[in-house]
Amino acid sequence: MSYAVRNTIILLVTLSLFVGAAYSYIQFFQVPELEQLEDTLEQKRQDYNTKRATSDAFPELNATYQQAVSIIEGADKSLFPKPDPELIYDYLNRISNSSSNSKVYFNFVFVDSSAQDQYGIVRAEITGYSTYRQTVNFINKIENSQLLNKITGLTLTPPSANSGEYDDVNFSFTLQSYYQRIPIQENVERTGMLTLNESISTYNPFYPLIQQVIPANEDNLVNIEQSRLIGLTSSRVFIVDQNGDVTSLRKGDRIYLGELSSIDLNNETATFNLNKGGITELVTLEIEQ
Repeated sequence: MSYAVRNTIILLVTLSLFVGAAYSYIQFFQVPELEQLEDTLEQKRQDYNTKRATSDAFPELNATYQQAVSIIEGADKSLFPKPDPELIYDYLNRISNSSSNSKVYFNFVFVDSSAQDQYGIVRAEITGYSTYRQTVNFINKIENSQLLNKITGLTLTPPSANSGEYDDVNFSFTLQSYYQRIPIQENVERTGMLTLNESISTYNPFYPLIQQVIPANEDNLVNIEQSRLIGLTSSRVFIVDQNGDVTSLRKGDRIYLGELSSIDLNNETATFNLNKGGITELVTLEIEQ
């Protein structure tokens, strides 16, 4: 074999090895690396598009969020901060003691607590007694004040036949108190303000129109049926009452079981309107000569 042929063969073998090594390097090293870079590029492109979409939507989302915050902060209701029965009991006790017109005596029995996504409900059974007016005002304040409560299953038991208990009622109801599970009202000021809806009537439907017993004269008012009319003017009358004391009365002034309703100067008489346990009577006194 000539020297030239041998060198040619060696050159071809060397070139083949170089080409094979280059192909192997590209195929087994660079191609997987390029594919990985392409995958990374695609992920970063998707991540960029997602963040770009979020950035483009931010002004609208922020406006919606600020509107929601404004609605929550401007609401006249708020939730209890936690599911604490003692906290709810103290709140009811505060309502009861806030005014003599809403004073009641009650028992509080915790039943259970349930949870939703953003809020929960504490249920309790409330039983007690008071006058009808105070009971209605107590319930009125529970439902209309700032902290959110719902009353269901309300029962009012009328008084017994005892004349001294005409105004009293026994009551029972289920109380549902709402509390927050996430801080959606963290910026809301819980003032604890109590609100009474004065448009709700406190008229007692259990109070009998005709009473079996006439109430006693505990305030020692003028008992007109045991008094004498001794003088009058166009605006007032002068009475010697049941105690022998001289008393002057104007039209509309209270007396025992009623009021002074009219003065007649011409006939020198005074007429009184009495309510004797639901039975109305007019009593007219003349000046004694």
